[in-house]
Amino acid sequence: MKKLLSLLCVMGLSFVLVACSDSSDEKETDTSNEKTETEETSSGSDQAQGTENEDAVYEIGETLTMESYEWEVPYQVTVKAVDITREYNGEDITEYVGNAQDTNNFVVAKTVIKNTSDEPMIPGEYVVPRLGVDMNGNGENFVFELSEEELSKEIEPGEAVELDFVFLENLAHADSEGNFYLHFEGYTDNQKSYKVPTK
Repeated sequence: MKKLLSLLCVMGLSFVLVACSDSSDEKETDTSNEKTETEETSSGSDQAQGTENEDAVYEIGETLTMESYEWEVPYQVTVKAVDITREYNGEDITEYVGNAQDTNNFVVAKTVIKNTSDEPMIPGEYVVPRLGVDMNGNGENFVFELSEEELSKEIEPGEAVELDFVFLENLAHADSEGNFYLHFEGYTDNQKSYKVPTK
């Protein structure tokens, strides 16, 4: 009788464990489905943003009305010219790039930033452009130390500051037409980009 009772207890316990295990599997399946749906949705929104950003390509010399995505500070930016050179302010590219190749250059964006907000602003806190090879909004950061003085100045509403954003770039990495893209507010809905031809 004791053996029969023990056997029934073991079988009952096994049944409970199997039932719990099945419900856990169902939860895991539901979760993985949610993840897949989320990934598909975010992938779709990335593609949509990419399409929007393709429309926001501007030529050098145009003035862009911008707003800092994170801080909602309005400003204007005008890239007046872009120089591609192996020397900047008396310094050779080899001082910044080890084993520099012939295609390694400074890309110097001569830029005017105007404060269109109601408050004083320090440009370096809000304006962070990147130089990329496509319209995704990513890319290389500029060399902050070469523009630090101007970027650290406080500019009053209506005032502007002129400075160089200096990037280190290998021209061999340009797109098939020889272009780079200078992104302002990259990776955001506010992104606008200049086309930077190298040919």
